[in-house]
Amino acid sequence: MKERLLGRLIPAFLVGAGLLLGSAAPAVAAEDDELTAVARPDGTSRTLLLGGKPTVVRGLQMTVDGGRVVPAFSLAYTATQLSGTVDYTGTTWAEAGANRLAYVQWVIEHGYPSSDRAALIAAAGVQVPAGASRATVDLLLRMGTQAAIWKVRNNVSLSAWRSGAGAGAQNEYAVMRKVYDYLTRVEITAPEPQRTVTFEEGSFVDAPDLFVKGPANRMTVEVENGYAVTDSRYDGGTWLITRVANGGGLTFVRSIDPDEDTTVTVTAEHAVNPGLAFVAEGGRPPLTPALPYGDPVSGTFAKKFPAWGSNPAPQPSPPAGSSPTATPTASPSKTPSTTPSATPTGGTGGGTGGGDDGGLPVTGAPTGTVLGGGLVLLAAGAVAVLLVRRRRLRFTS
Repeated sequence: MKERLLGRLIPAFLVGAGLLLGSAAPAVAAEDDELTAVARPDGTSRTLLLGGKPTVVRGLQMTVDGGRVVPAFSLAYTATQLSGTVDYTGTTWAEAGANRLAYVQWVIEHGYPSSDRAALIAAAGVQVPAGASRATVDLLLRMGTQAAIWKVRNNVSLSAWRSGAGAGAQNEYAVMRKVYDYLTRVEITAPEPQRTVTFEEGSFVDAPDLFVKGPANRMTVEVENGYAVTDSRYDGGTWLITRVANGGGLTFVRSIDPDEDTTVTVTAEHAVNPGLAFVAEGGRPPLTPALPYGDPVSGTFAKKFPAWGSNPAPQPSPPAGSSPTATPTASPSKTPSTTPSATPTGGTGGGTGGGDDGGLPVTGAPTGTVLGGGLVLLAAGAVAVLLVRRRRLRFTS
């Protein structure tokens, strides 16, 4: 009798556990696909005074999966520059063995061509040389960014222009120096880009409801059955969060119908972004693409969040410099409740905050909750079967 009963319970338990584990497993297949590229000089060059020594620096490019050609940066200054064609493979910062890449990441994101060209020229105080072609100026901006990467990574300085050093026209060299000075003025870190979008719930006081990690520093946010909103204490109003950076946070997530899951979807336009490291054999320097490429990638997080009880609904943030035109009648509360509190008790502002605290990132429903609930149901089912077999009790719903 007992053997027959166990023979029925054990297979059912294994099947149920398999289904539960399948529903809780995050989607990581994209991270497992190996990235490859073929790197070579792109035919451009400038003479830079690196550590006071005239050095011809060649522009680099990578032919990546799908045959697309993108410009590239060297992540380490070496005496021997890349020549010919070299096979590279994508890897992590840790496996690349290069330090200070978190500082380099900020330089890449705020240099050229990652940042807006006109914005960089204005921020760095660049005087565009009269008569210089757009291609020439673009190369100067990129070389200034490359020099800043080597300064941050290897402490190799870009020296001032001097006559007779073969460094080209002084006004063109000044463009590279301005960009270099701007990008190395302060040391700011940025998180490592990854190829998937993952989520992590905030676990400390005033933490955002959700931290987001992903490929890019600008990813779109869409919410079904709810809103992702800012904290009115810090943002001048409770505004919809429609974009988030890698490592940033969604301050408050609130449901329209708290009895149903609210689903947050974050999408990056490309799976591979500047900052992702590529390595090659033979002591060659690690590289990174200077422009993003690849298909879009998304991640979702679903949970029953506290209700949004205010009317009207939150609105997109007003343009910079303008006054808010609509504000919800009450700000959402971090404390779960049916009606949001008028005084928020948490949050740090939309799209800000680091993503390294509070455990491992997760995708989809929280794994612990799914597994815990499933095991409770399995145990209850086992007890029910035992009772049926021994007492012939009948259950009705």
